[in-house]
Amino acid sequence: MKILQVGPKSVHVSSFIFALKEREKNIYLLSEEACDFEGVIEEFVISFRQLKPWKVIKNYLKVKRLIKSLNPDVIHIHQVNRLAFVVAKISKSLKIRLVSTAWGSDVLLMPKKNILYKLIVRSTLKNSDCVTADSKDMITAMKSIVNEDKYVLIQYGIDPIESKEKEKIIYSNRLHKPLYRIDQIIMYFAEFSKINSDWKLVIAGTGSETRKLEKCAKELEIESKVEFVGWQPKEENRRWYSKSMIYISIPASDGTSVSLLEAMSASCIPIVSDLPVSQEWIRQNENGVIEMKGQNPIEQALKINRDHCVSINSQLINDRATRKASIDQFLKAYVGKS
Repeated sequence: MKILQVGPKSVHVSSFIFALKEREKNIYLLSEEACDFEGVIEEFVISFRQLKPWKVIKNYLKVKRLIKSLNPDVIHIHQVNRLAFVVAKISKSLKIRLVSTAWGSDVLLMPKKNILYKLIVRSTLKNSDCVTADSKDMITAMKSIVNEDKYVLIQYGIDPIESKEKEKIIYSNRLHKPLYRIDQIIMYFAEFSKINSDWKLVIAGTGSETRKLEKCAKELEIESKVEFVGWQPKEENRRWYSKSMIYISIPASDGTSVSLLEAMSASCIPIVSDLPVSQEWIRQNENGVIEMKGQNPIEQALKINRDHCVSINSQLINDRATRKASIDQFLKAYVGKS
C-alpha cells in the first residue's frame, strides 16, 4: 500500500510513522517544513503559511501535481489545518481515499475563532472519507460541524514505559504556549513546595513562553527547585517519566494526550485539566487528579492510594492505548473497514 502522510513536524507524527513502517514500508510525507522522519521514503515540503494569494494558488497547484504524480492508495492527514484543507480538496477531486486525524484544539477551539477557520475545518471534515479522534468529546464537536457517519475513536497509541524507582519529581512536558498553562503549574508548585521542600518540578519542552516561565519561577523564589530541561529526545523523555512520582498537564483544551498515556504507563500519578476528555481516562482521586477550582492538585495527588492508581492505569493502557492496537485500527481505516 502506498501511503502519503500529511502533517506538521511533531513527535506525534514521527512516532506514528516509525510504528507504521513496521507494517507498511511504502510511506511518503508532505509537510510545511523539513521533518527528516525515520521510515519515510521521500519527503515533500510545501507551505501555506503567511502567503500572498498568488503564492497560495501556485502552491495549491504544486500539491495537486505532487499527489497526482504520486497516486497514493490512501492519504492520512494529521491535524486539521490549512494544509489539510488543501489536501482534502485535492484528494476528493482525484478520488483518493482520505483519512483525517483531529488533534484537539484544531476542532475544539479553532472553529470558534472566526468564520474562515470554521470553513477550513468544515471543508476538511466534509472531504474526508474517515475522520479519527482520540476522544468522544472531539467527535461530538466535529459532528456538530459535519454530522455524518464517518468518525472513529482511535488513539495514536504508545509504547508503554517501564517504571523505575520513583523520586520526588513532578514532571511537565507540554509546549510552552498559553494553551498549556505552564505558568499555573509553576504557581501550584510554589504553594506546594512551601510545605514539601524536598520535591522538584521538572519542566521539559520549549516554546514562546519559555523565558516568561523562567522569570516566573525566579520571582516566586523557587528557581532552585524548578529545572527547565528543554526539548527532550525520546529516551530522555521516557527516563523522566520512569522516575517521576507525579505527571501534570493542565491545558485549556485538549484531546487525549499521548503524554498523559505515557505517564500513566510509567506509573506516574497524573494531574489533568477539568475537561470532558479527562473524564474518559481519569476517575477523580482514584487513578489521578482532575484540577478543581480552589484546590492545589499537587497536594491532592499525594492523598491518592498510589498502588490502586497504578493498577487501574496499567489496565487502561493495556486495554485501550498500546501502539500495536492503534496501528491495527488505522490500517483498517485506510482500507475502509470498521
